[in-house]
Amino acid sequence: MVRIITAALLAALAGVAGAAVEKDAKKANSQKNVKTLIDIRSLPIAKTSPSFLGFGYVGDPEIGDEEVAKKYRKAGAWLLKTKKCDAKTLEFLVQYKIKILLVLEGSREEIFDKLKVIEEGKYESAIAGFVLGEDPTGGGENEKWRSVLSSINRRFPKIPIGIPAKSSRPGMVKALAAQMRLVTHFLVDLSNQKEPYRKLKEMTRLTSGGSSKNLAHIRFWVIGPDRKAGSPVESRSEFKTMSWKIHWMMAAYASECVDTVLFKQPMQVDAFGDTLRYLGLAFNEHPIVLTHGEIKSMKAAPTKESQNSPDLEQEFDDLSGGFGGEENFDVAIRPKACGNVAEGKQGDVEFLSLRNNGSDRLCLVMVNTSGERAKVTVDLKAKKSGNCTYRRMFIDPETKKVRRQAMGSFSNPGFPFVATIEPDCIETITVILTNQNFNQAGY
Repeated sequence: MVRIITAALLAALAGVAGAAVEKDAKKANSQKNVKTLIDIRSLPIAKTSPSFLGFGYVGDPEIGDEEVAKKYRKAGAWLLKTKKCDAKTLEFLVQYKIKILLVLEGSREEIFDKLKVIEEGKYESAIAGFVLGEDPTGGGENEKWRSVLSSINRRFPKIPIGIPAKSSRPGMVKALAAQMRLVTHFLVDLSNQKEPYRKLKEMTRLTSGGSSKNLAHIRFWVIGPDRKAGSPVESRSEFKTMSWKIHWMMAAYASECVDTVLFKQPMQVDAFGDTLRYLGLAFNEHPIVLTHGEIKSMKAAPTKESQNSPDLEQEFDDLSGGFGGEENFDVAIRPKACGNVAEGKQGDVEFLSLRNNGSDRLCLVMVNTSGERAKVTVDLKAKKSGNCTYRRMFIDPETKKVRRQAMGSFSNPGFPFVATIEPDCIETITVILTNQNFNQAGY
């Protein structure tokens, strides 16, 4: 009798355990084990230039010797928004290849004097872009700004020109009239916003899809927050704040037409500076932003063993990758993680996919605030994946301190690339791409 009861009890326990495992597996597949399809040839949602590395700081540049320049590198400060424009500062910036977004203010004569210093000193390589003042209305000085705009275009035809904007129709649009075709960007300060997506989406819809042909080409420089509203300055480098700011940056890019995000804080050698340094490597080497995604709004990855291996008979020209075609893949349309984290709710795994100009490398920029480990299976159109490099900023589970890590990893060519990200982690994953038919080679 005892044996029968024991056997029955074991069977019942096994059934409960099996049900729990099945439940956990379903949960993992639906939330933390997902897949996405990236077409290397698709139209990008953004494309940064050598002048704009995708992000930067708001603050005046420091000048000095090599040690000061190292501070810029350690803080990831390749781009600064500033009004500072003297010969010594510009000479330092040119020497160490640091860029500024220069805000022009003052009288017409004062602005022309600054332009003269830049031109005669041959400092234009330090100027990532010009901004016509800080007043979206132009301050009633229409004639001055039209004259300044013409002068910049004549002297520095390759440097972008922006105007401050709080909406898709700032007053300077009317003030500059037909000359708006010379303006390339709106500078939008959203540093007081919990998340930037809705405002930017509204603005891009009205500029690119509006009736004015003078605005159809407009792109955006965006100013983001340094910390959550009401938080102390010290929280800038706390990991939760850092993660939220990376969510914020990604949500800005998801709206399209965004070329850079400038965080409203001075450069500093700290954990956030380390994070921007890693992101700098990602954007500098991979300036084309292809896709944006969040795990909660993506489909689950396949679980059958047969779906975890490539079709070895597949022709290389079959761009579905041998894993069921495009219909099995999905990406997020509207980012939610940024707003949720700002409100103290559960976060998510959010990512941007970037590629380089030669289309032989892909880079995933990822942040995980979901509290769980996650895997994103990436299938590629037009290319196959090879080995990769991870660069991470994360909370050490033992010390609870922010750590950084860089390491290489081997991948199986011909298989979908699997990107893994731990909880409380910001990382970039650079993947080598190839045209070689590894499937037919027997991998």
